[in-house]
Amino acid sequence: MVKVQKGFTLIELMIVIAIIGILAAVAVPQYSQYTRRAEFSEIKLAVTPIKSQVETCWELNGGPGANNECNLAATPPDVRSQVTPAMLTRAANGSKVNTVALGNVAGAPEITVTPVAQGGIVAGDTYVLTGTPNGAGDGITQWDESGGGCNNGYC
Repeated sequence: MVKVQKGFTLIELMIVIAIIGILAAVAVPQYSQYTRRAEFSEIKLAVTPIKSQVETCWELNGGPGANNECNLAATPPDVRSQVTPAMLTRAANGSKVNTVALGNVAGAPEITVTPVAQGGIVAGDTYVLTGTPNGAGDGITQWDESGGGCNNGYC
């Protein structure tokens, strides 16, 4: 009588383990990048109310002086459209957001968010939105993303 063996050989088991190891070596870094991008989305979301307020202010106070009017400086003609320090503080209230600042770079608004260093994101992974003024001076036509976080592929 012939006895038939059942089961896997040692080499077959080693091949399966090697394949699982290779897949894990590829998947873990990709998953880490994915989770950092997901955490960075809260940092990007923090600028939304400031961005909307700046766009509104530029629309209402169009012209070459709009950036100064809208940037915590002089009292604009429509005070309701000015970005206030309280708005920046509220925007920085997220658990992953350290500070939100509004600046003026070459006559264009620039919003800078500095994240809290946690979960693989460091303080240098800033998120910067720079507005491009409309040629007529009465609004913002587009926002460009930059900063350390975008350089690391989180944007």
